[in-house]
Amino acid sequence: MGRADAYNLVHITTGGEYKTPLVASQLFDQAEWQAVTKEGFAPQKVEAWIIGPMREYFDKESQIKVNNLKARCPHITIRMANGIGRLKMFPVLKLMKQNRLRLGRDIPVIYHCRGEKAAEWASMLRSQFPQDKVVLDVRGYWPAELLYNRGIDDPALAQGADVAAFQKAYTYLREIVGKADAITTVSVALKDLLIKEMNAPANTFVVPCCVSEITSDARRAEIRKSWGVSDEEIVLVYSGSTAAYQHLEDLTIPFLKKLTERNSRIRLAFLSAEVDQIKAMLTAAGVDTTRVILKSFPQKEVAVALTACDAGILIRKPTLVNRVANPVKIAEYLAAGLPIIIEKGVGGVSDVLFDRSLLKRMEITKAGTDINGIAADVNNWLADDIKGKRPQVRDYAKEVYLWSSAIHVSRKMYKSALGS
Repeated sequence: MGRADAYNLVHITTGGEYKTPLVASQLFDQAEWQAVTKEGFAPQKVEAWIIGPMREYFDKESQIKVNNLKARCPHITIRMANGIGRLKMFPVLKLMKQNRLRLGRDIPVIYHCRGEKAAEWASMLRSQFPQDKVVLDVRGYWPAELLYNRGIDDPALAQGADVAAFQKAYTYLREIVGKADAITTVSVALKDLLIKEMNAPANTFVVPCCVSEITSDARRAEIRKSWGVSDEEIVLVYSGSTAAYQHLEDLTIPFLKKLTERNSRIRLAFLSAEVDQIKAMLTAAGVDTTRVILKSFPQKEVAVALTACDAGILIRKPTLVNRVANPVKIAEYLAAGLPIIIEKGVGGVSDVLFDRSLLKRMEITKAGTDINGIAADVNNWLADDIKGKRPQVRDYAKEVYLWSSAIHVSRKMYKSALGS
């Protein structure tokens, strides 16, 4: 790499998100791949900065999380910058400047910021190092998600204080978009929305939620046997929580019940930390739980467990939030070789997957829909060599949903931001 093309890369996260499995895979694993992948427009050094309150610097649980991340991602430098809330987070900016100086003044730094607050901090630091560039990574449409968490599906339905809250978040996002040197997001739908509503640049880049590796079928037969599943049975899996936006009680479980009533070869599996709650939901819906696989695994073991299944389930209402989002669940299913049964308009996935029949689109949330007819259609899709599609699914995941591929899209963005 010539000196004109040299740069360092810093991923920044705020709000305690570093403690979550999601950010471990979506920020820290991404940074690790940037560090170990040398071909292409590679950064010289890669760091991850965690900005948070001062108490986290001394908190034992927080330090354990950070040490676990360091062990998980040994090729990046992870630093904490902690401040006192009542003092406007002093001395965070001073600590960031010290961290920046460690990287040297001679080459620029790209700050890849998860969310608006991280980008705001990076913009303040950039004012002291004008050669540096700020990348805003928009992982969801937060103004609408704020309302969604309050039970409001669409901003047009908000009233009173909810309208004010939405407008504040909307204005803040638009302001930070205007400060960024480049924008990246998770789906074409969210890119289009950001361009239309936030005046984001036309060359906003799309990098979906990815995973680090494809999971082989090496333990598939062993796990299926331990679950009491025969070779002839088709295992449909839901992996995730019982959060309301997952629509387990009102959509997912009723539809899966219809499928099992039509096809005795179908077995249901739920992989979750909340299996007791899911079992209660199944019982309330009249599902025979003795034939349902209910398992809880540590996060790092979920990928292998998924390979024992035959298709994944993702049923959410196609609200604004869900239309532009790209759940990491999609990458996890595809990397395990699972075609996906998915509600129309959800997940920000490419039409290529439907054209190749690797995903099955349905529309059960539409008023007056024929659930029995949809169940029959899905059963026909499952009967069309569902298990034979596993290699094609994995091939697509390798192209689009692995960090080893996706980081090169980000590097094109970095190069553009630097004017190289």
